[in-house]
Amino acid sequence: MNNWRTRLVEIKQGQGLKAQLVRGVLGVGGLKLLSMPLTLGASVLLARGLGPEGYGQYVFVLSFITMLALPVGPGIGQLITREVAKYQYSEQWSFFRGVLRRSSQWVVLAATLFLVVVVSAASWNAKWEVNDRWTLLLIASLLVPLFGFNTVRSNTLQGLRHVVLAQLPDVLLRPAVHLLVAAMLLFSGLLNPATALGAQIVGTGVALLVGALFLQRKVPGQVRLSVPQYRTAEWGKAIMPFTLLAAVGTLNSQIGILFLGWLGRPEDVAALQIGMSGSALVVFALALINLVISPHIIKARQEGDKGKLQMLSRYSSRAALLGALPIGLPLIFFGDTIVHYLYGDEYINSAVLPLAILTAGQLFNVACGSVGQFLTMSGYEKDTLLGQVVAMMASVAMAITLVPDFGAVGAAIAVTAGLVIWNLLLAWLFKKRLGFMPTVLG
Repeated sequence: MNNWRTRLVEIKQGQGLKAQLVRGVLGVGGLKLLSMPLTLGASVLLARGLGPEGYGQYVFVLSFITMLALPVGPGIGQLITREVAKYQYSEQWSFFRGVLRRSSQWVVLAATLFLVVVVSAASWNAKWEVNDRWTLLLIASLLVPLFGFNTVRSNTLQGLRHVVLAQLPDVLLRPAVHLLVAAMLLFSGLLNPATALGAQIVGTGVALLVGALFLQRKVPGQVRLSVPQYRTAEWGKAIMPFTLLAAVGTLNSQIGILFLGWLGRPEDVAALQIGMSGSALVVFALALINLVISPHIIKARQEGDKGKLQMLSRYSSRAALLGALPIGLPLIFFGDTIVHYLYGDEYINSAVLPLAILTAGQLFNVACGSVGQFLTMSGYEKDTLLGQVVAMMASVAMAITLVPDFGAVGAAIAVTAGLVIWNLLLAWLFKKRLGFMPTVLG
């Protein structure tokens, strides 16, 4: 009993690597666990309330706008995390303030240009109907500046190692508000693809406001007292690889949705989205571990501590796989029962097989460990980009070939093949750059 108490005290108060990792994982993991029923509830509510066609339209437009908005915010997220962690560690507060100001300026400029182009095109082509894609795209474009400022806020907090506060607004608050507003729309008889996007906008806006308050409280006082200094050329040069990396990574994850929306039917998009929602639960443990370990990877690299890097890789990959197996195996072998009870019989014939294929691919992904995160946070983001590009090309080729004849199943195969290729290539580059194997066997 005393040993357990001692260990709990060490985890709660200790400053060692393992204690910090455990606290971070437990904090972010708690948020993720709380958010899972909210996210799943919104998915089920929208799938049942909108039907396969309406849900497919909603999913496609949201996926498309997320892809288009990458240069505005998400593309610079990892750059912000890396620079903030670096400047805090070296106490270069002027550059800390400078990178925050330049990031916000970039969001304003990029979002303005984006809105001018997209709103002009959508307004010209829109039919002003709730199921019209151009009309839905016009509504969804309001998410773009919100995504951008949310990225600056969350990645700054993450770089400061406030990982729980960084994730709380997006992981917990946004899905809660989204579910609440969507439920109100459903019960009032006003739920359709357009109002569903409106619910997403409200949730994202509330998350941004609350997250901004968190950031204001946690930015070190020295930053506010410092005169901003800039490394604009250096940051600008780094933006392109990070943006391309985010773009290719997002395209790899959304490629099935985008090609089904282009070559298939909205019903196929809805089926694939159900499969992706289920398989995303498998990578839950790996995703939250990635959020926690980023600052620790940067610190270990700056200290030149290869042993700490290897320990980080080993702990993270094994913990992630341990959390993934109890979720993934039931989704593969009992997917028809799960889809029946959650989404209804109208999705069983179309969603069960994509769910199994995507889940198997995510289990392989988890077993390979945090290969992309380690390479990117170690300064080898170009290697990660190379892996993503190769995987994307394979996925695109397979999607073009398989989607017209096999619909959601073909898209699931294309996405899974790209994921496997990405992990194999990055595992080889990881061993070459860092000197040890990244998988659960590392």
